[in-house]
Amino acid sequence: MPGPRSVGLLGTGGTIAAIASESGARGHRGAGDLAPADGAAPAGIEVHPRDVLRRSSRAMTLDDLWALAEAVRAEIAAGRDGVVVTHGTDTLEETVYALGLLVETTAPVVVTGAMRAAHLAGPDGPANVRAALVAAAEPALAAYGPVVVFSDEVHVARLVTKVHGTRIAAFASPAAGPVGSVVEDRLELLLGPPPTPDRLPRTAAPSRRVAIVPTATEVDGSWVEAAAGEADGLVVAALGGGHVSPALGEALIRVAESGRPVVVTSRCPDGALLARTYGGAGSEIELRKAGLLFAGGLTAPKARLRLVFGMSAGIPADQLFP
Repeated sequence: MPGPRSVGLLGTGGTIAAIASESGARGHRGAGDLAPADGAAPAGIEVHPRDVLRRSSRAMTLDDLWALAEAVRAEIAAGRDGVVVTHGTDTLEETVYALGLLVETTAPVVVTGAMRAAHLAGPDGPANVRAALVAAAEPALAAYGPVVVFSDEVHVARLVTKVHGTRIAAFASPAAGPVGSVVEDRLELLLGPPPTPDRLPRTAAPSRRVAIVPTATEVDGSWVEAAAGEADGLVVAALGGGHVSPALGEALIRVAESGRPVVVTSRCPDGALLARTYGGAGSEIELRKAGLLFAGGLTAPKARLRLVFGMSAGIPADQLFP
């Protein structure tokens, strides 16, 4: 019979590791505290916990994401059959996408967390860790790139987002739904892996700055060029299928003409960006004609990560967003 599957459990902090204090949940338990007790791990899985970071996900930095990616790569290089990362939920979707950019998943990589700390009624951390360990021990999951396992659902990095601020079922993939689930300590894959991997052809520590530009009624471009002066590129969370106000469009075009990349996403949680439907000032036709890049189905935070890490590795922006 085959031996047990070796799964690394990397702790970074967050609600799943929080403890009670007089000023609210804070402080962190280590990865060893989050691992199942002796004899309680899923059958056939050996868990190897270690801490990489101990902080709230709201405090994560780009350098932290690089350090975490290096830690995951080290676990895989050491021969782990899978890796689980425990993480705070505020920026969990960004971290899993960063791992998708930076890590070659020859073994499954799973990110999970909790919405209720261990001292609250009905904590979800133990169940999420158990499901994540089961998923990470399944070799077929490696082809999906890093994934999120939460509330027994499996979500790919490109599509997953946090859709609720307090509920246990906080994560979803609006464009397609989960690709699988964990049932009775086994992984059930429902859909095939993504057709195109997000992993960058080469990687480097983050050295570029990219700002996100929001859109709303009567948001103009009066501050955009000043913000762009401090950044190496911009990502726009545009309206609808890729539109901005005429004034904002003019400002973004000037930034693009200066040689800095401007990437368009949508503030909508689902739906494709358009290419040839609307014309006129601020339309997708005008923005594309002026050389702005469009990010497909990526959210603004994920497009920012792709631009930051891609440019840091010397990859031209038009190759990152063809």
